[in-house]
Amino acid sequence: MTTTLSLPPHIADTSRLGRLREEIMGRKGSFVDNDAFINAVSLLRACTGGRSRVQVRAAALLERVKLANIVVDEEWTLAGNHLPDPCRFDLPDPACPSDVNRCKALGVAIDDIPVLRETWLHWTGASWNSPNPTGLQAVGESAVGLSATPTGWGRRSTAATWSMGWTENHSIRDYAKVLRMGFEGIRAEVQQLLTESVPSDPEYPSKENFWLAALNVCDAGILLGSRYAGVAVDKASRSDGIQRKRLERIADACAQVPARGARTFHEAVQSLWLAHILTCGEDGINANSIGRLDQILYPYYQADRLSGRLTRNDAVELMEELACRLYLDYDVQAITIGGVDKDGHDAVNELSEIILEATRNAGVIRDLSIRVGTATSPAFIEHASEVIARGGGIPFIFNDDCFIKALTDRGIAVADARDYAPIGCVELTIPGRAIPHAVSGWFNALKCVELALFGGVDPRTGVQEGPRTGALETLETFEEFYAAYSAQVAYFAERMVYHCNRCELAQRERGPLPLWSVLTDDCIQRGRDITDGGAVYNYHSICFMGTANVADSLVALKHLLFTGTRVKSDDLLAALRSDFDGHEPLRRLLLNGSPKYGNDDAEVDALAARVANDFITLMDQMRSPLNGRYFVHLFSFLVNLEFGKAVGATPDGRKGGEPLAYSLSPHQGRDTEGVTAMLNSLARLPHDRAAGGSAAIVEIDPDMLDNPGGVRLLADLIRSAIAMGVGQMQWNVTTAERLQLAQDDPEHYGNIPVRVAGYSQMFKLIPRDLQNHIIARTKHRR
Repeated sequence: MTTTLSLPPHIADTSRLGRLREEIMGRKGSFVDNDAFINAVSLLRACTGGRSRVQVRAAALLERVKLANIVVDEEWTLAGNHLPDPCRFDLPDPACPSDVNRCKALGVAIDDIPVLRETWLHWTGASWNSPNPTGLQAVGESAVGLSATPTGWGRRSTAATWSMGWTENHSIRDYAKVLRMGFEGIRAEVQQLLTESVPSDPEYPSKENFWLAALNVCDAGILLGSRYAGVAVDKASRSDGIQRKRLERIADACAQVPARGARTFHEAVQSLWLAHILTCGEDGINANSIGRLDQILYPYYQADRLSGRLTRNDAVELMEELACRLYLDYDVQAITIGGVDKDGHDAVNELSEIILEATRNAGVIRDLSIRVGTATSPAFIEHASEVIARGGGIPFIFNDDCFIKALTDRGIAVADARDYAPIGCVELTIPGRAIPHAVSGWFNALKCVELALFGGVDPRTGVQEGPRTGALETLETFEEFYAAYSAQVAYFAERMVYHCNRCELAQRERGPLPLWSVLTDDCIQRGRDITDGGAVYNYHSICFMGTANVADSLVALKHLLFTGTRVKSDDLLAALRSDFDGHEPLRRLLLNGSPKYGNDDAEVDALAARVANDFITLMDQMRSPLNGRYFVHLFSFLVNLEFGKAVGATPDGRKGGEPLAYSLSPHQGRDTEGVTAMLNSLARLPHDRAAGGSAAIVEIDPDMLDNPGGVRLLADLIRSAIAMGVGQMQWNVTTAERLQLAQDDPEHYGNIPVRVAGYSQMFKLIPRDLQNHIIARTKHRR
């Protein structure tokens, strides 16, 4: 085979698929023009009648569906474009004639325009115990959205941690429930609870409050399909031939779904897509993910195939179209295939293969994950390897044997753990059962090494940031230094969790998510919003960063300072303070005088495992206000660049401000012993304790695969890594030279997809500092 670093050719129904792809890329996604004042008008209408906050959020979603521009696109068989972006909140100027006319078109009189601003200010006002009672920001042209986190509850930052706590859009809703019951069926479930509950029950008022919001959510879903059906009927009446049949098919499907249960494969895909549009209309398009698409859709595919209503090629085309519908320049709307079912049996089916094939055919970057385990068929892994070998880092691999154990060890029922799926990049959740607070906090372990070296003082500022753990020259053994490092970790971890917990409380008051709740067990039965304890599982996930750099720094200190005499503490501290200016020989010694993680060295790998294990153990002891646990992501996303800027020179030979290593990958350029050695190092880390997920990018040169056995070699590497216990892998097939060309001449060479940091993107769209980081990562050769 010959690998390629360009987009793959179109295979099935080339001309039509090509046109759909070019159209959607030109629009930058499934978007149509919508008036930017729709969100303000929707909020104003929702705030009438003395509604509670959760009811306002639900009513505003319904109003957005009423006001949205509904367009049935040419050639598509899946109808639906995104609602007005809920993260954009423009406010009209009553002195601007065009603003006044736009408001009139939306049913708002000029005298009511000031009320739009007053309503917005009230909505984004002070939060629970907020240190900033003035709210989000001064009135301007945009805000975070209808769930806007007030300023006092934004990201809490130090050089060692960021704390979020507030969660939105990092989710997987129960789309299977929508396909099975429709929003009318869900509405009936809510209505029955309202009717049968006893009003004198002391919990009834709070439950009623949530259930009334849930009814509006269901009405929004019902109306969305109905509006598309109406437009399709109207267009069909003015069309003929193939176009008329296409529009009639859309009209029939949208008249059925998502209001009622899907009856066919086409209706199931249409229902899922419209439900996803509604999901993104609640809290934005970011990491609102799809979940286990092959498991959700397979019953409908199987029934249609048995009845003769559907061919395999029909299904491929529909999955290609869904891939195009989901297109974004930056896409973390994750689809998952493969894995096991709730009984632990291999769940790979014919639709798994079809989705993989359609992803390859569509020729757009898609966020596709594959769950595999030791029992997964070699043929399926080889088919995935064929797609990976084409370049772009897709699909990426998750190890069931690791992550199911990590989840069950932390209280997730085994049947639910077997149903896990990644959100966005690598963050794990239980679809339709959990509020995972993904990336709730970020922890910079390398900063804790730096602070331990200087007794808790940041050498760049001279400020006592951490606890006083003693000067380096007073620490006589490596274990004493490790204890100082651990004290810094514990200090900052406690404060990070504190702020995450405060934000959880703030969101319970200020940021309900009624649609997410309606599509999550057991919110309806409990009568509680997902932010208020409605979900079966409630936990926070914390990103732990710097594993490789911490291990490299610790082993250098151990070899060169504590058990050897090649480096003196005074000289080391002086070199670090000066960012190695005038100390280049010492820097070269730190770089070359001790082993580096990623080269199958048991000692440094054991230190990497120790720091990760110790942090996981620490987080296992933490709890949130709703008694949620703290899971750990061994994952950095792009934040390794930002957190690297906050750390000065370090004992691994890294200069100040340089990026940290990506997630669990070795520091860029240090894994010199080949891909097998790198995987052996990776396998020594505690992936089976990382219930939030783990991540590593493995870079290989196309030369390694450019032979008849290349794909099989890649599949063998993947199977071996899974058997050794590596949790998650993203394979980038590229060369540094090709990426340099793309950086120097993006117009001609930049249109290549690469794995970035938990997601893939066209190289020309990536910021230059991140491009440099990707170029610097080791590209393993034969």
